[in-house]
Amino acid sequence: MVSRSKLQFRSLINRSPEEVFDWHLRLRMLERCIPPWENIKVVHSDRRPQILGSKFSVRAKIFGPIYAKMNLECSECTPNESLVMVANQGMLKGYQYETIITPQSAHTSEIIDRFSFSHQLPRFFNPLINRMIKKRLSRILMYKHDMINHDIEMIKKYQFVKPLKILISGSHGLIGKNLGYFLEFTGHDVWHLSRSGKAQEKDIYWDPKTGECDPRSFEGFDIIIHLAGESIADGRWTKKKKERVLKSRCKGTENLVEILKHLNNPPAAFISASAIGYYGNRGSEVVDEDSGPGKGLFISEVCEQWERASRELEEKGIRVVHTRFGVVLTSAGGALKKMLTPFKLGFGGKIGDGHQYVSWVAIDDVIGAIYHVMMTPSLKGAVNVVSPNPVPNDILTKKLTKRLNRWMGPPLPEFLVRMLLGQKGEELLLTSTRAEPHRLSETGYHFHYPKLSQALEHVI
Repeated sequence: MVSRSKLQFRSLINRSPEEVFDWHLRLRMLERCIPPWENIKVVHSDRRPQILGSKFSVRAKIFGPIYAKMNLECSECTPNESLVMVANQGMLKGYQYETIITPQSAHTSEIIDRFSFSHQLPRFFNPLINRMIKKRLSRILMYKHDMINHDIEMIKKYQFVKPLKILISGSHGLIGKNLGYFLEFTGHDVWHLSRSGKAQEKDIYWDPKTGECDPRSFEGFDIIIHLAGESIADGRWTKKKKERVLKSRCKGTENLVEILKHLNNPPAAFISASAIGYYGNRGSEVVDEDSGPGKGLFISEVCEQWERASRELEEKGIRVVHTRFGVVLTSAGGALKKMLTPFKLGFGGKIGDGHQYVSWVAIDDVIGAIYHVMMTPSLKGAVNVVSPNPVPNDILTKKLTKRLNRWMGPPLPEFLVRMLLGQKGEELLLTSTRAEPHRLSETGYHFHYPKLSQALEHVI
């Protein structure tokens, strides 16, 4: 027997119906409202989802190893009022999702999200299925509504007359992928540097090791965002690993700079990744962009050489920015993803004495900060991309266990970190860097997740 279930969620949001409806119609809207903890992938999406009859497909993890592909089509669309999506085929055939937007005042809207779906399970399973689905959808919708506020604020604050043409290296990485989605969502023309040739429509071939490319394909971009580089967190820091890390960042940047400085139509800005590892082990000392580099650490040496590699572009009149990233918080990857399993099992504890400072930043503030740098011509040189509230490792541990509703695990002794991870553990886990985002703050960037508890609630 086919059972049909219905669920409804509603919330108030301090945005006009026109703004909320426009958010739903933008390219990459689906990617923007998928939380980092959800195993959902957009397989296909029409480039103009506002057109009635537009289609998109998503692949979602249902339970354990079970996945389902859902093909949806826009069956109804009333401007500034409602959207209806219906699944016409596949495992979830008959699924219907409706968004209703109702004005409450000139700048406030009520959003009602209605779900209707059918399944073949016996009727007595309905309460259990409904509870499971409602809990999951509630979290997704809370995240979605948070992103509506976030994105509309960014769109209104950083307005532009003409879309920028932007080229990103490392666009498949944790930051690059999210940045690309956001930039397309806001209306810019995003291209990608690729090592595998022209795999997609807006891919440009470039080999960062040799510099091999067609220089003509680099002409005419407004901004180059350089994020490519060998991961420092994967694998043990052997001599060969450290050589790859250093060359991928320094030699790769030098090769890219060599191309850009000979262009007839060079970019106005070159934004290159760096890291707060630049400052080295500074204990409880507060450091900002005017602080000098650390001494005696491999990661400090890498960051210093990495930034030096792009300084030739400044002589060509190109605005150069070095975004020094802190520990990026997202359950989709990076340090936090690696921490989640042991912490969920109750084994997560402080590292060493826990007094070393961790300069962290939520993934959406990373994207927001880069966009702020792009749209703020006065910003150049080093920019710390970190929250204004760094915390010691033991506080990070306590906040994370509280968010996961787990108990505190035993501490990980320093000698064990050094024995298991060697130099990598010493520099990434035991050093203390208390960095402040002075230049972001003085130029008016508003952090959406300035407190650690807010950030963890957003990404987990």
